[in-house]
Amino acid sequence: MADYNKIVRPDEVRFGIWLPVYGGWLRVAGQQSGPDVPACLAIAQQAEAMGFDFLYASENLLNCIHGPEEGVADAWSILAAVAATTNKIGLCGAIKPGFRSPFLVARMLDTLSKISRRRLSMNIVCGWWKTEFELSGVSWLDHQRRYDRADAFLRSLYSLFGPPADFTSPELVNHHSSENVAAPSYGLDPESMPELWIAGHSDRAIKMAAEWGDCLFLNGMNDADLRSQIQKVQQEANRWGRHVSIAANAYVVAAETSEQAKDRVRAVVANRNLETISFFRSVMDESEAYAWSQLNEEQMVDSNAGFELGLIGSFEDLQERIPVLAGMGVDRIVCQFDDPMRDAGPFMKRVIRPLKEHHSEYRLKARGSEEGAHAINAHR
Repeated sequence: MADYNKIVRPDEVRFGIWLPVYGGWLRVAGQQSGPDVPACLAIAQQAEAMGFDFLYASENLLNCIHGPEEGVADAWSILAAVAATTNKIGLCGAIKPGFRSPFLVARMLDTLSKISRRRLSMNIVCGWWKTEFELSGVSWLDHQRRYDRADAFLRSLYSLFGPPADFTSPELVNHHSSENVAAPSYGLDPESMPELWIAGHSDRAIKMAAEWGDCLFLNGMNDADLRSQIQKVQQEANRWGRHVSIAANAYVVAAETSEQAKDRVRAVVANRNLETISFFRSVMDESEAYAWSQLNEEQMVDSNAGFELGLIGSFEDLQERIPVLAGMGVDRIVCQFDDPMRDAGPFMKRVIRPLKEHHSEYRLKARGSEEGAHAINAHR
């Protein structure tokens, strides 16, 4: 059985960047409120050059930060362009079951894998904006049935990439006059089946991640709630003999001093757009989405409660904070920045690299000490 208490070493934590497909990430006055496609491509190339592990593109057909009047870039069009212009950085895109059929998604993944020449990741998001469903001609279901739809989507997707040996299709049975026939591959490469993320905080999301997912993607939250969510999913995954990675959203504000970083956040909160926040509060209340139900006005300044993960402070503060998150079981941090072109570089140079170097050196010294002790004991 899998060990749900698995400890993550700080130098194992992977860091990604949200691509700004909606414009700026904050619901504040004066923020850029539409997508900048050239900036997304430039950020992707810079992130790869700096050594970030992956990029994340969120799928919404309406702008979920600034409101439905603003534009938004299609996540999978952006990822296709990024795949063609980068070489190795990981690529993760969100998909809403119902908006695209499993077969269409399978064909997209198969094609994009050939463009990127690397394994992709896909995040299942059940959706929460009723208007988006209605405009797309997709049935708006209650929370439970949205997860039922996602479950059916995943079962179908898995069957397309890796159908079981005893696959039976009534249509093909009638055509070939046989009770059992070999499953067709439809020309899909099984290697194109992506690493699977599941987004959500509800019990249903946790169960889906435990059964199907490689990774559970959580919004920012306080440490007590984060530990609880991680323990729940790992205990559930343990019943399936599995272990699930944990990704968490973080709005990163790093500065020379802790007070400078906190001042930046205070200024952001003071400048929050109350009208936009109120609008999205009503949209989220209608959705029955558990992740949004407890957020207060200040927490909704960021689109995914990113301030709550605690990556706000001096560069040294963040070096100390990340091992705490790793100790809880977080092994992927998906970073949002005020300006990725400006802020991602210092975060990599002054937080991620020193952190990884320190813990790698520590492990090498510990291994050397252990090998030395074994050699001494062997000669006794």
